[in-house]
Amino acid sequence: MKQLRSYQIENAKKGLEILKQHNVVYYSMEVRTGKSLTSLETAKLYNAKNVLFLTKKKAIKSIINDYNDFGYTFTLTVNNHEQVGNIQGEFDLLIVDEAHKFGAFPKPGKYAKLIKSKYSHLPIIYLSGTPSPESFSQIYHQFWLSNNSPFKEYKTFYKWAKEFVDVKQVNLGYATVNDYSNAKKELIDKHTSHLFISF
Repeated sequence: MKQLRSYQIENAKKGLEILKQHNVVYYSMEVRTGKSLTSLETAKLYNAKNVLFLTKKKAIKSIINDYNDFGYTFTLTVNNHEQVGNIQGEFDLLIVDEAHKFGAFPKPGKYAKLIKSKYSHLPIIYLSGTPSPESFSQIYHQFWLSNNSPFKEYKTFYKWAKEFVDVKQVNLGYATVNDYSNAKKELIDKHTSHLFISF
């Protein structure tokens, strides 16, 4: 049976403590550092019994291989994000890979809405190498998936943006619109840094 690397075990233990305390943890780890494996180890340490792992289609096989190669015994359902509406069953932990995909703003995307409607009550492990690739405003709807979001008092992105975004008006020629991309990173970090593990 394969063995985890020491940093993966260490990060899984740290992540477990965050997950137990806050019901969410965010692994912001670079490509090839083993985010998926670290999350599976966290699920094991959490004593999860039935885990749902949402990822991109081409990653499904490698996640199942990791699950088998490292001898995990909890029940694992792996599916791609776009199939979330078709998934059946009860789960006690959700792992959201490529979590930045759900960071659309000012309105959430179709699949973010589906995940929230079905699984917002679950503890969530988020995985992404780039949590906010274009704007720190992308963080709101990722955490919005969970009932345990650090921003749960802000029911909509617009309410959140009043405090966390320096909203500017942009003239597009045919209309003037609000630009919500200039989020206040330091203020966001104050509310979220305790939930992140970076590597």
